[in-house]
Amino acid sequence: MLLRFPSATALLRLTLAVGLTAAVAAHAAPPLEATPRALPAIGAPRGELTLRDALAAALLDNRNLAPATAAVRVREGQALQAGARPNPELKLELENFGGSGANQGVESAETTLRLSQLVELGGKRARRLAVAGLERDAAQWDYERQRADVLADTAKAFASVLALQERVALADELTQLAERATQAIDALVRGGAAAPVEITRAQLASAQASLQRAARGRELATARLALAAQWGSATADFTRVRGQLDHLAPPPALAPMLSGVERNPDVARWATELATREAAVDLEQARAVPDIALGAGPRYLSDTDEVALVFEFWVPLPFFDRNQGGIAAAQAELAQSDAARRAADTSVRSALRRAYEDLGAAYDRAIALRDHLLPAAAKVRSGVADAYKQGALRSLDVLDAQRTEFELRDEYLLALAAYHQALAELDRLAGTPPEPPQVP
Repeated sequence: MLLRFPSATALLRLTLAVGLTAAVAAHAAPPLEATPRALPAIGAPRGELTLRDALAAALLDNRNLAPATAAVRVREGQALQAGARPNPELKLELENFGGSGANQGVESAETTLRLSQLVELGGKRARRLAVAGLERDAAQWDYERQRADVLADTAKAFASVLALQERVALADELTQLAERATQAIDALVRGGAAAPVEITRAQLASAQASLQRAARGRELATARLALAAQWGSATADFTRVRGQLDHLAPPPALAPMLSGVERNPDVARWATELATREAAVDLEQARAVPDIALGAGPRYLSDTDEVALVFEFWVPLPFFDRNQGGIAAAQAELAQSDAARRAADTSVRSALRRAYEDLGAAYDRAIALRDHLLPAAAKVRSGVADAYKQGALRSLDVLDAQRTEFELRDEYLLALAAYHQALAELDRLAGTPPEPPQVP
């Protein structure tokens, strides 16, 4: 059995290979037209599915990416609005009319047409733009976080399906062996060469193998649905997955992975978040500076049939409201973001260490099974078969030896799946740069 499965480093690098998303350094979400809602219908993957196919489908149709993409567009719209200047105001005033005496009618009316403009002071517009731009960048980092999760989750689901396909095939093989052993023992019992209880034991072993095969089949069906869900499909329309699972490499050094944590979008986004909070403090301080309004226009005096100019200057006096609360809130949010940044860094590093230990444990178990336990089990099975041919052992002894070997092979497949799932998680946490996988 040759089942090479590319590392999660390879999985993540697929992003560049298929040209579906921008690099993390640019941390730019795809255009809105790239969301599943706007894409032409491509259909769920069918036929034999490779890892490249699964990741491409997930990046195109994963339902969790669409909200993240839309969030970037929301922030882009807000950044556009943040740069808008206040609109001028046009005011028409009619005074001294419709009263009594000399003010009856409109003969004594005064009509004023005034054009006013609010003038922002303190650099408010530039600081609004800075905050909005940084909020847009933070939304792009959130998109990168979601994209990395999609790639890692799809890789894990693919590994699970690939391993379960092999485990189902293994269960089929064991079931067939048990059925043949039952038939052989039945013939011996009929010929008087074996006790009747032997056929009962053989039938029990065959029934257990059938139950195990049915359980594996259900597990595979569930895993297939979980993989299909990565591209938003409620059914698994592909026939099977194809890949290599038994490629094992010793775990990489931990120190370089820890040093690369800053590339993880979960951590990298906080540099932008802190810059956003600092810009928000600047904006709130600028809001403490009062704006002024200037207005001017003609005034028509009906009783003298003359025109005069009117000028208006308006400025609030910051005696009571100097935006103290807004500044304090922005400073508190800055401190909160700094604490959250440290917590995120600690959380990612802790999770990375756990994933590293999981990877090491899965690797050690897989190597021990491959290099020691499985060869020993094969040797025992061969020896039992030879002894059976010489009449020293019974058929059930041969079946027991075969079952033991099959159970170890099943454990080996479990260890391989655990290894690649841990590797996918490790590379996700370490922010490993993408690279295209090698698929046979």
